[in-house]
Amino acid sequence: MITIQIPAAIDYPERPDGDPSGAEALASTLLHGSASIAEFADEADRLSRPGAFWLGAASDAYAAHAQRFAKQHDPMGETLKRVARGIDVFAEQLRELQSEHTTLSGQVTAYERDRVALVADADAGTEEDAPALQDRARRLRTQRTSIIDDITGFRARTADNEDYLVRLFTGADTAAEARAPGGGVDGLAAIALLKRPLFATPKAMADWWNSLSEAEQNAVIAAYPEKIGSADGLPASARDRANCQLLESDLAELHQKEADGTLTAQERQRLKNAEATQKALKHADDYTVPGTDGEDHPGGQLWLYDPDAFGGDGRVAIAVGDLDTADDVSVQVPGIKTEMTDAPGGAAAATRLYESARYGGDGSSVATMFWLGYDTPDSAVDPATLTEGRAKDGGERLATAVDGLRASRPDSPAHMTAIGHSYGSTATSYAATDHDLAVDDIALIGSPGAGPADHASDFSVGAAHVYDGRNSRDAVAFFGDEGWARKDWIEGGLGVDPSSEDFGAQRFEAESVHRGDGRNFDDHSRYYDRDSESLYNLGRIVDGHGGDVNAASQSYDPWWRLAVDPEKDRTPTADVPGRSDTGTNIP
Repeated sequence: MITIQIPAAIDYPERPDGDPSGAEALASTLLHGSASIAEFADEADRLSRPGAFWLGAASDAYAAHAQRFAKQHDPMGETLKRVARGIDVFAEQLRELQSEHTTLSGQVTAYERDRVALVADADAGTEEDAPALQDRARRLRTQRTSIIDDITGFRARTADNEDYLVRLFTGADTAAEARAPGGGVDGLAAIALLKRPLFATPKAMADWWNSLSEAEQNAVIAAYPEKIGSADGLPASARDRANCQLLESDLAELHQKEADGTLTAQERQRLKNAEATQKALKHADDYTVPGTDGEDHPGGQLWLYDPDAFGGDGRVAIAVGDLDTADDVSVQVPGIKTEMTDAPGGAAAATRLYESARYGGDGSSVATMFWLGYDTPDSAVDPATLTEGRAKDGGERLATAVDGLRASRPDSPAHMTAIGHSYGSTATSYAATDHDLAVDDIALIGSPGAGPADHASDFSVGAAHVYDGRNSRDAVAFFGDEGWARKDWIEGGLGVDPSSEDFGAQRFEAESVHRGDGRNFDDHSRYYDRDSESLYNLGRIVDGHGGDVNAASQSYDPWWRLAVDPEKDRTPTADVPGRSDTGTNIP
């Protein structure tokens, strides 16, 4: 027997009390209750205007009473909604804490097993065994310190979460508090919001968020989801939590109004946008890459949710994968006719791009985001399609969004690709020329013109990192200027055709086996088709291997005739390894 210093045992941490599912059920009940109160307030406000059939002092008294009644109930509904959101935040944190408790308990068990074994070996050991046993004891002491630190932090977060719930309820447990504008707002949230920077640049917002404690962050998300969900510079996980709360609130309130037959035209459009977002997010959440036995399940994130924007067309951004941690991130900018109700299609394209980027890749993690953050033209013949006003605005918005993604993870920058489709390619071009778009690679597909850029070298990434995919039958891509006919010389137009030799981008194969005999608009929607040339090459670019795309000859314009596209006579491929196979066998 030899003597060594054995580290002490560790007490198991207590498991946080509570049922996350039960808390979420309560939040759902309160959310529906808030919708009923809000609807009641709206109806009282409507009835406060009896119209011409009733006039006089009695009518005025009734109207004043009804209006006062409506004004009292409207903030009560908002307070109940805030409490419901807060309970959701509590439930999410409780679930994470209970999972962390399981992990910590396992670590304590493993530590105690090793400690008991060391005691037994020390009792039976000789002096020759002393150095090895002392080394084991040192490792155990280091392990104990780490576990104790983790348990201390765990207990503090558990206490913070429980205190938060108490403050949430006590902030709205009287009629006066329920009717107050700040009813149900945790004091931590109000204080945290006051720290927000006056000039909310993405970097300033990121610095503000990182200065908050975890408890303050949770409180702000619950109290002010509309401010957090669209704040460029904040982590995607925070924006996702806030936007999911907003989505859930909208669905509860608007479905109830729909059932009661009280939806206004504006609310009906908002409901359509919310339902489309819900469907798109479910698609992203449920998606599992084929051929991976369920192991590649990236999950979805709701990065932007603004159903009333642009006169009801809406703004939305849905990611497949984790924008906060992915090695490779893409932002897909859609074009003409895309509205918020088209989000399910955008999410489906994002899943196919994710699959293509992972297929045959280098094993890097990926996140692909459908970003509808600007007002797209309504159709191919919409006058806005032939002018650049919305593309200019979209370019500025895109650059700000990308700056937000960059600012949210300054210590682990992703390889980032912007993919502009259709009119979205013109918006992307404005971002890359006028606003120094902070991406590594740019791909333009089905482009009607590269906006202000005369050459790929005008882009912020440099010509070597500008790619173009054009189906030779795509009628929209025919709008781009080429050769002697330039937008500077003729009225209208969206810029140079980026597939042309004049522009100097790296053109890749993008023909479809389903292409038409002549120019048509159907081929404009085939760039994200599974097992297509376009999707295969986009996957290589997103994965950071743009040099591996299958190059296509650029179009050119002899002065004596119309422009020539060499791809016109090439036979397209589908599901051909190394050219158009975009699924299965993902590392």
